[in-house]
Amino acid sequence: MPKLQSKSLPLIVDQVDLARIVQEVRDSGIFALDLEFVTEGFYSPKLALVQIAWGQMTEPQIALIDPLQVDVTELVALVANANICTVIHASQADLQILGDQFGVRAKNFIDTQIAAAFAGFQDQVGYGNLVEQITGVLLNKASQFSDWVRRPLSEKQLLYAANDVEYLLECWNHLESKLRQTGRLEYVLLECDSFAELWSSRPPVDLSYLKVDKAKSLRPNEMGVLRNLAAWRETKARENNVPRIRILSDRTLIEISREMPETIEEMAPIRGLTSGQIRNFGDTLIEEIALGRADPIKPADKRGTRKINSTSLSSVLNAIIQKEAKTAGIASRFIATRSEIDELVHWFLSSTAVSEEPDLRILQSWRRELVGNSVLEWLSGKKTIIAARDSEVGFRLS
Repeated sequence: MPKLQSKSLPLIVDQVDLARIVQEVRDSGIFALDLEFVTEGFYSPKLALVQIAWGQMTEPQIALIDPLQVDVTELVALVANANICTVIHASQADLQILGDQFGVRAKNFIDTQIAAAFAGFQDQVGYGNLVEQITGVLLNKASQFSDWVRRPLSEKQLLYAANDVEYLLECWNHLESKLRQTGRLEYVLLECDSFAELWSSRPPVDLSYLKVDKAKSLRPNEMGVLRNLAAWRETKARENNVPRIRILSDRTLIEISREMPETIEEMAPIRGLTSGQIRNFGDTLIEEIALGRADPIKPADKRGTRKINSTSLSSVLNAIIQKEAKTAGIASRFIATRSEIDELVHWFLSSTAVSEEPDLRILQSWRRELVGNSVLEWLSGKKTIIAARDSEVGFRLS
């Protein structure tokens, strides 16, 4: 029967107490971190609680810090200290908040969800499941979606918050041991650093149009308008820390891009564009529309790709990657995404014998050693696929 954890702690609301804790964490050289926040109504979520654990791996010291009462800048700066290891589980949102609000880019950082995927655990394993499998502790996740800004926090919320860091160091200690045994530790360190690089800063605003719903339905000059409008919306949302839809919805951006009005009067009939929005920033929109129309986005040149072969080749490459990932005990998504596989196929079908290799992760670093070379050898005819009844995936490369 799994153990039930039942410890909760009071909030740290005094700056002197926090300074003492920061020094202890700095001296320990490693700490676990988790953030609670509220996303509704904000571009960058409102930070509501900071949980940390440090000291012994199995019985760490824990602190729950109230960022609404104390300045946590000195604490979160430790995440950027290469001499201190920071351990987080499923870190994407945490990294974004640290980057957005504190300008912190994680260094010497471990995401235990990534580490687990390289250590034979289920891909994207939840924290509760990982803790139960490694420690036998069954966590109560009842307060996961509660209001973390409201004060006072309940006993259940404080218990949940403490749970979220209490076992992180123990989990990482277990995972690190397994990864050293299998020779995968370096893979995890590289992957975590790449993940930190990706999520510690927002992408350039002039690329935000790529995430607008139905953007691909637009013509080149309309796409140019959308690029400028989406970049303007992104900048304004960041400046005011409000959701993008509070500025303009995706649907309205698409309608404006299609209509391309040249005057304020021509804006009035556009669906989703209110009189208040026209009054407040109509002139700015007209300027962005004109600039975007003059700078259309040309569709990517796909000439030379024999599409009749691309789907089947992508499927075969995906099967090879799945096979090698399974053999290595690594989640296949860390080796190559479907779009990267398709890009590799496009390069193969449209290239010549002397063409430079594409800049893809599967052809770099540990991925090339693990899978990339086998893929290139199969594409070049140096390896063949042979059906095999005794193989878990039904074939082998020879």
